[in-house]
Amino acid sequence: MTTRLGTNSRVLAALSVALLMVGLCVTAAPARTRHRRRRPAPTLTPTATPTVVVHPVVLITGGTGTVDVPTGQSPAVLDSVEIYDVENGQFLPVEKMDSRRDHHDACRLANGSVLIVGGVDAVLVPTIMFPGPAMPWILKSAEVFSPEDGFGKAVSMGDPRDEPTATVLRDGKVLVVGGGTDAAELYDPKTGAFAATGKMEFSRYRQTATMLADAKVLIAGGGDRKAELYNSSTGKFSITGSMSSDRIYHTATLLSDGRVMIAGGSPYSRNAALDTTELYSPKAGLFKSGPKMKESRAGHTATLLKDDLVLIAGGHNDNSAELYNPSKGSFESTGAMNTGRYGHSATLLPDGKVLIAGGFDKTFKPLESAELYDPQTGKFTAAGTMTAARANHTATLIYLRGPVKWILPTPTPTPTPTPTETATATPTASATATLTLTSTPTASPKPHASAKPSPSSTRKPPPPVILKKAETPKSTPRSERSTPRTTVTPSESVTISPTSSSKVTTTATPGTTPEIENTATPSTSQVPPGTPTATPTTSEVPTETPTATPTASEAATDTPTATPTTSESATATVAPTMNGIATETLTVTPTSMPTPAEQPGTAGLQATAGSTSGAEKEPAP
Repeated sequence: MTTRLGTNSRVLAALSVALLMVGLCVTAAPARTRHRRRRPAPTLTPTATPTVVVHPVVLITGGTGTVDVPTGQSPAVLDSVEIYDVENGQFLPVEKMDSRRDHHDACRLANGSVLIVGGVDAVLVPTIMFPGPAMPWILKSAEVFSPEDGFGKAVSMGDPRDEPTATVLRDGKVLVVGGGTDAAELYDPKTGAFAATGKMEFSRYRQTATMLADAKVLIAGGGDRKAELYNSSTGKFSITGSMSSDRIYHTATLLSDGRVMIAGGSPYSRNAALDTTELYSPKAGLFKSGPKMKESRAGHTATLLKDDLVLIAGGHNDNSAELYNPSKGSFESTGAMNTGRYGHSATLLPDGKVLIAGGFDKTFKPLESAELYDPQTGKFTAAGTMTAARANHTATLIYLRGPVKWILPTPTPTPTPTPTETATATPTASATATLTLTSTPTASPKPHASAKPSPSSTRKPPPPVILKKAETPKSTPRSERSTPRTTVTPSESVTISPTSSSKVTTTATPGTTPEIENTATPSTSQVPPGTPTATPTTSEVPTETPTATPTASEAATDTPTATPTTSESATATVAPTMNGIATETLTVTPTSMPTPAEQPGTAGLQATAGSTSGAEKEPAP
């Protein structure tokens, strides 16, 4: 009995402990929950992957331009390169190619680099196919431009090529055909080398090559009206449909429906431009006549826009452009270019606009202008000026992924200072001869007048001014007044002595013609900058300036010497100008003078005055 009670007691104790533990657990659970809510666990934020920003630019290479020669400018093949910054709308110079290139081709590889092949390095090259060995100016070299590193080491093709085509295949290789030969070769970007592939059926020059939707390449024109297809899987060419005629200087555009539009061109030269088009159907393998363009064109460009229309620009002797609408099967007008051109480039930009650059004008002069076509407005606008005028160049859209070192610094033009017009005082001749002193006294073998602006200056009185009696009292005509003269007809000598205030002594001698001679020692007077100075000049018709007129004294009597008053004597007046420059003015005006008391029948004083630019005559002895 006791054993059972003990066993039951232990069981009850165990149950109690178990219940207590369960209660504690139940009580602690909400506490833990509340604790967790107060302190939430930190959440890890994923790090954003940096996005690589690409910068679109257009790489423009080579072409025909001009160089400066001693006789002017001369056509030349260029090795210069530049880019067009799409975002900033600016042309920038780039490091040069290894060779001068014209009539070459370029394409963008799968890795973003640009392959430049063939061309010529001289201007005087044949414009039609020619037999015989390759000409020395036709290039077999090729160059690769990397957006990161610029131009690399040049590689060599198997054959020299003038006007070849380079087409990127689906496997990344590049098919190079034509250029005056039927040979074709492939460029492998992985190995950086060229390898021969199958030959074409015809030797071709200025042909077109278009990648089709089935990965084949359509070769049209440039030697025969029959077209060919290149099969990259077999490496062979095969004949396909025939055009209505052979074409060069034409365009081939892959439409959105898979067809190829052949437009314009010429059977043999650009002077016989065509306005016809043909449409090639890859399914049927045939060419079909298309609608006629509004203008005949050769050397034009054709660009497939984002709205599936085709922009046809240039190639005519004007600045016209037009649009081909595949859905309507017709051409329609659009805005005209700012400048007529052919042999230019047309590049579709990421924003849907088309960059038109360079080319020849109708006088065969290379152009440096560029313009943008906006499909939204149907208008062309100026797009700046290239760093060099060029035509027959290449233009390839590429993308930059960071800073580059191959862009050359753009020289900053030095502004030319614009000359500022300075007002110059024009000296006016008047009846009063005025001499303005300058800082440099003029040396003269004859005495001349001068004065000092300082009133405290001391100098000896000038020698007397001698008046000589005129034989015939008459006035000098206005048109002959070139020398200041005073004509007096006195009956006897009258002497007027100058006082300390610089009055002049006047002596009249019967039977002579009086002349005026002022003598003074020249002095130096500093002229402030910008002060107009006037040198007395000779004028046939001087302008009479109203001045204070000194007259002969009425008190001139028998007394041989008289001291005239300030207003009754011929004086040399020292008058400071506005800038503090002293001038000496000699004024003698003809007046009617009363006859002296003891000289009946004496004629009155007559005087003429004018400006002079030279020294006065020597006084008569």
